[in-house]
Amino acid sequence: MKKILIFTGILISGFAYSQTKTSSLKEAIKMMAVANIPDSLLTGAETYWTISTVSSVGYVNNTPGSNYNTYKSGGGMIVKFRFLKENRFEFLLYVQANTYGTDTETFTQVNGTVVFSKDAKGQQVFTTHAEKGVYRIVKNGTITTRPIPVNELKDQHSNTYLWERTNFQDDPAKTYLLMVDMDAHPGVDISQPSTIDPSWVSKFHIPKK
Repeated sequence: MKKILIFTGILISGFAYSQTKTSSLKEAIKMMAVANIPDSLLTGAETYWTISTVSSVGYVNNTPGSNYNTYKSGGGMIVKFRFLKENRFEFLLYVQANTYGTDTETFTQVNGTVVFSKDAKGQQVFTTHAEKGVYRIVKNGTITTRPIPVNELKDQHSNTYLWERTNFQDDPAKTYLLMVDMDAHPGVDISQPSTIDPSWVSKFHIPKK
């Protein structure tokens, strides 16, 4: 993973150089990514590529308290990607964990730029460059929120993904976006299926147009 370089020198010229270098890099990324997102992946403002594992099976809370005798979901998660024009992306992660006496929900939201390209093997990839984000936790009704630190934006939320858009005959109502995190699995080669474990593939979907 990438590391944050922390400059502690007292030379003003060194600080100015780092600012210029960072600015130039951002401009280069922006220029590379303009109108770079394939039309087939653009979602618009209301649609997300989505994965959901939120359980439809729940339980009745028998723990005394404000939620006594209420029906609760068993939990799960929802992951969403949205691609917009002008090389923008939005990532959302919602995780729900309900147990007797404890209800916890966590939200992660990240925004930034995205560049679509091909890697050295000619595979279709895109790279996210996270610019800002927020973590929010709701535990038994108490909400805590904090911005995502710069080092986490760069290390955890800026990634390169192998991707393919496809349809499945057994689910004709949806279009799928298959993704593999290449930072976690750098050896994947789509021409050699043995290099890709099926558990690495994230299957996002949208309603078929």
